[in-house]
Amino acid sequence: MRRARPPERYKVFPCKLCPDKGTDRQIRGVGARMAAYEVCSSCDFWLTCLGYMMLGDQDPDGRHALRIDGRHYLAWTEEQGLPPEIGYAGAELHHYVLLDNPTGVVHRTRGIWLMGTIPAPYRERMPDNAIFVHPR
Repeated sequence: MRRARPPERYKVFPCKLCPDKGTDRQIRGVGARMAAYEVCSSCDFWLTCLGYMMLGDQDPDGRHALRIDGRHYLAWTEEQGLPPEIGYAGAELHHYVLLDNPTGVVHRTRGIWLMGTIPAPYRERMPDNAIFVHPR
């Protein structure tokens, strides 16, 4: 006879940043971090995106964090392969220009991941840093 698992117990708390609630339950492996900062999963996600910006919007492999028209994207390089399934915006070739690059270099990628529309409380801290362009 199998023993029933005891019910999972976890802490629920009000998010410090919004009206939602957070938990220390391991959701995608981040429950301990959410509990430590007392934030909900949505605020934890957007704080991670804010972290990309604070680290220069580019990782060592060349992937760019893009904020275009109030939406957050990650542009993946050919060497990195395809982005995760959820949010993947298709195999279409995308061209973009980083707004802080005075040379206007046009970057191109087939791997772009739409992470979502930046919520109002984060928009002021996460301004657009790129635009999509049409190739000439």
